Amino acid sequence: MNFNTVDLQKELVKNKNSREDLLEEVNQLFANEENKEAEILKRIEGDPNFNWQLVEQLDAENIYTLDQIRSICVKYRLRFLDSNYFKGEIPFEAVSKIKELEKELGKPLNGFKIVAPKELFRLEDKDSDPLLFLQLTENQFYFIHKWGGELNKFRSTLAFPLRSFMNMFWFLAGVALVFSLLIPTASFDVFAFLFVHSFLAICGMTCMLVFTSRQNFSDVEWDSRFFS
Repeated sequence: MNFNTVDLQKELVKNKNSREDLLEEVNQLFANEENKEAEILKRIEGDPNFNWQLVEQLDAENIYTLDQIRSICVKYRLRFLDSNYFKGEIPFEAVSKIKELEKELGKPLNGFKIVAPKELFRLEDKDSDPLLFLQLTENQFYFIHKWGGELNKFRSTLAFPLRSFMNMFWFLAGVALVFSLLIPTASFDVFAFLFVHSFLAICGMTCMLVFTSRQNFSDVEWDSRFFS
């Protein structure tokens, strides 16, 4: 036997087999990752659940209370609902963060919730700004990911009258006051008469508009599953 020679055919077969094995490993790796991502999406769309045992293991800076989330929802007229009500598309970045979190915690996660404009729970709107949370307890939620466009900075101002009944009351009173001040009056009694009657008239018109459009106050519907 000559140890200084090489059988090129055997080397070619060996190289082919090693490349096929490597390609098979890569394909299997991708398939496993795709299966994990599909399982995560299925759990996002599944039933809600608590993850109270994870409270001590997660970064406290990303844990928010129900009152904190409610405050944002009421201010910007948003909804906070279980993720299975969400009609928009869950981006790859959100799934990746969940996958990394599951790897870090060593367990699959369930019980996701989303903050978004109510339109996104009825149809897809890529210009909205959803926030994805993991429910830890009845009152604690872990922030995972934000995607989409930014909310218009005037959304809070436009939503002010519909935040609550008292917000609507003071808003209409302000409108009536401005209207009364713009009309010259001879005495305070005339001004008061004008203010009261304009306030009642504006309230009546507002009630008609609100009831016909089936709107409700944000502090009532921020976590409602029902849509007008």
